[in-house]
Amino acid sequence: MEQIIKAAGRNMRPSLAPMSSFWGKKLFSTSFAASNAVSDKKDQQMEIKRKLKRAQLVKARNKQAPEVHPLYMEVPTAMKYLRAAEVGNPAPRTTVSVQITVIPDKGSKPISGSVFFPKPIKDNSVMVFSLDEQVIEEAKKLGAKAAGGLDLIEQIKSGNLKLDGFTQCYATPDIVKDLKPIARALGPKGLMPTPKRNTVSENIIQLIQDNLGALPFKQKDQHLSMPIGRCDFSDAEIIANLKAASEAVYGAQPPGTKKPNLIGQAVLSSTMGPSMVINFKP
Repeated sequence: MEQIIKAAGRNMRPSLAPMSSFWGKKLFSTSFAASNAVSDKKDQQMEIKRKLKRAQLVKARNKQAPEVHPLYMEVPTAMKYLRAAEVGNPAPRTTVSVQITVIPDKGSKPISGSVFFPKPIKDNSVMVFSLDEQVIEEAKKLGAKAAGGLDLIEQIKSGNLKLDGFTQCYATPDIVKDLKPIARALGPKGLMPTPKRNTVSENIIQLIQDNLGALPFKQKDQHLSMPIGRCDFSDAEIIANLKAASEAVYGAQPPGTKKPNLIGQAVLSSTMGPSMVINFKP
């Protein structure tokens, strides 16, 4: 009987093997996850350091004088190569542009503004809407290609006046409500006058004088690009337009700003031509 009881007791003892196996697996999985977390954190830190180093190298490169760049050229020399690249292309289609690298500082605002070129790249065609006959006559004297009131609206509605070629459009407040029937014609071409765009004003004449020939520009990411001429422009005209662009871009940052953008390397290029580094500083 005693032997039977002892044997039964031995069979009823819980086995420790499965429990030890369970705790071993749990310990292993926990330590493995912790190890992975540490590894991921180190990888993130290394990636941050690499990005910071790359940013510092880019900033240092853009702080260098343009003259040390292997592709640096004086503007007249660069224009010789650009004109050669555009041989056979009509002059009006050979746009010469300047692209500037802009390194923003944390919290800084994108550079934007307008530039007035001594030698306009293209002729501006102005349209003016007003119910005031005196405003219409003054606008025509300033060179507005089309100026009028309800009659001008009717010409556009009927299709007798084509909008192709117009670059600017202004209106006095008294006629804005009458422009709704032609909004779908004006809007897609960027010609719909609105107060938000500063193209609706009582003083249309001043608006025309202030904006005629103005070219807007705005920084996108780390780049700022604008046309400054054509290949049929003389070297002196290209240089004068570049000077005006430089003064406008550098002047777009308020003096004494705490976090100005770094205006770095600038290149001159044409529609089909290569890019050459130039000195863009005023």
